[in-house]
Amino acid sequence: MKLAVVIVNYDSSDDLARCLASLHRQPARCDHAIVVVDNASRDPGLDRVRSAYPGVRWLLNRKNLGYARGANLGVAAVPADFALILNPDIEVLPGAVDALLALADARPRAGIVAPQLLGLDGGVQHSARRFYTLRTLLLRRTPLRRLFPNSRSVREHLMLDFDHGSERAVDWVLGGALLVRRQARERVGPLDERFFLYFEDIDWCYRMWQAGWEVLYTPAARFIHGHRRASTQGAFRREFWSHMGSMISFYEKWGLVLYVLKKWRRPLGVLLLWLLDMAALGGALLVAYLLRAALQPLFPEQLFPLAEYRALFLFAWLLATAAFILLGRYDRTRRRKAMSASGSLTLAGLVSLLLLAATFLSHQRLYSRPVLLIFVPLFWLGLGAVGIVYAAIRARMGRDDLTLDRTLLVGSAEALSAWLAARRDLRRDGIDPVGYLCDRTPGAPEPGPLGAGDLPWLGPRDALVVEVARHRVSQVLFWEAPRGDAAEAEALGTLLRNRVRLRWHLVEGGLLATARPESYGGFSSLVLEPRLGARWSRLAGVLSDRGAGLLLLVLSGIPYLVARAGGAATTRFTWRGGGGGEPVRLNLIPGRTGRPRPLWWQAPLGWDLLAGGVELYGPEASSGPVDAMWGDLACAPEQFEPVPAAEAGAEP
Repeated sequence: MKLAVVIVNYDSSDDLARCLASLHRQPARCDHAIVVVDNASRDPGLDRVRSAYPGVRWLLNRKNLGYARGANLGVAAVPADFALILNPDIEVLPGAVDALLALADARPRAGIVAPQLLGLDGGVQHSARRFYTLRTLLLRRTPLRRLFPNSRSVREHLMLDFDHGSERAVDWVLGGALLVRRQARERVGPLDERFFLYFEDIDWCYRMWQAGWEVLYTPAARFIHGHRRASTQGAFRREFWSHMGSMISFYEKWGLVLYVLKKWRRPLGVLLLWLLDMAALGGALLVAYLLRAALQPLFPEQLFPLAEYRALFLFAWLLATAAFILLGRYDRTRRRKAMSASGSLTLAGLVSLLLLAATFLSHQRLYSRPVLLIFVPLFWLGLGAVGIVYAAIRARMGRDDLTLDRTLLVGSAEALSAWLAARRDLRRDGIDPVGYLCDRTPGAPEPGPLGAGDLPWLGPRDALVVEVARHRVSQVLFWEAPRGDAAEAEALGTLLRNRVRLRWHLVEGGLLATARPESYGGFSSLVLEPRLGARWSRLAGVLSDRGAGLLLLVLSGIPYLVARAGGAATTRFTWRGGGGGEPVRLNLIPGRTGRPRPLWWQAPLGWDLLAGGVELYGPEASSGPVDAMWGDLACAPEQFEPVPAAEAGAEP
């Protein structure tokens, strides 16, 4: 079939009747079918409309599934080359549908073609838009729009510099009327059903451009659109909150800030739990002190001012941090579930016992023992509250899809299809799939979408790095063993450096020495986590090099000047070290024997360290360990050989 017209309806029977009437007055000249998806409407007029149009295919949902899911159901119900998705408040003008189809046939790279929309008064609606930025989101979709109604950013977003009277490619178009090509839909996937209402059209257009398809706007086809913008009619309307929720979901999906936060959410989760723990500890100590102060008449000793307890607070935080780390409170597996009451009591009791012992052994009579005794049950209650709050935050993030791993699948279509059929809803496994990669057999047709048509083929395996960056992927799930070639090794290294998690199906993945076994998605897997410490280790190495160079320059300055006054000149030496690695060339001051002088004469080496010419640590270090090289300079100068004059200027 050439065309499927899909209308998603909810409590809009009057609008729906006008829309269907216009479609019957102005039918498309090609083979077509009309599908109405009703999201459990409650208005009494729906039965009347159904009886008036028996030739329409009706899909009646038992509950409101949202606009995106309703549209997907309608498109899947009638396979066709094109799907025209309409709001019920659309009226088709003469020749409009045929004009859309003619343009789509003439422009084969057009994934979406949208008509010109007219208001009920006949005026042109600004239905073509530029993509949102964070600034335009705030100025357009929050109360800030009342303060800056004529902002330049908003005007550019609404394309007010465009007369909407000519055909052109645009970032995105309003979803009131969209003609979508089947091949494009299969390549980018259906409408994203995380958007219950609003922003599903923006997301779809964005994905079209990402996959190389165009979004076209044309005034050659004109529809009437009774656009009410219910989302802007006050914060007490359900549509407003649906719009805000979809806006957050859209920015979570494509915004750089939230993308980075999601990639770092595990260390950030540890930081959040630690901050909650320290807040509970500090609050418990403060309340214990205040209770002791309130009970002052019952005690003979005078309570010292709160300022005197500052050191105790700092010591308690350090002590609790060390104890919690050693006891595994911040381990990944333990953070998944709330700690039991007995576990919280154990932690609180241990920290309190250590505090009491420390103040007793140090004879710190400054701190009141009753304060520390009162602190124990308060800290226990605080840790219990922390567990509840932390679990609630994780649950809320889970409901909002903020804990899902955006995942790219890599493997054969057959293996992935079998797994998708067994798992069905991957979101229960914490997976937000964006598509799959597999190599295309020469001469064979392009691989199609998998699952229920919602997992598109994104390209061959060689496109791994590009597709990960394009779709904001945080995890890659492989169904095939690493090929072991240099190109794939470089790609995997790039992904790990960018904090992308790599996971292999255990049966196919073989044994990876640095991978961690884990049950995932109904199968056993091996996972390589991005190493948090790699960049920090590199930074620490750079800082240690610069610090060592500066210290050596300061300490060797005077001996160096004495040596130069005596006629000594900097000479190039080769140091081989004791590890059998590549030789390293260093600028050193020689003694009378021709061997390097001891370390504290070597200002040139300090300068090389400070300038970055020599590295003491790290995978790319140009020398061995600092103790070996410096020890050789002090005790074994024979390890250094002068570089021949002919080679002195050549770098290895």
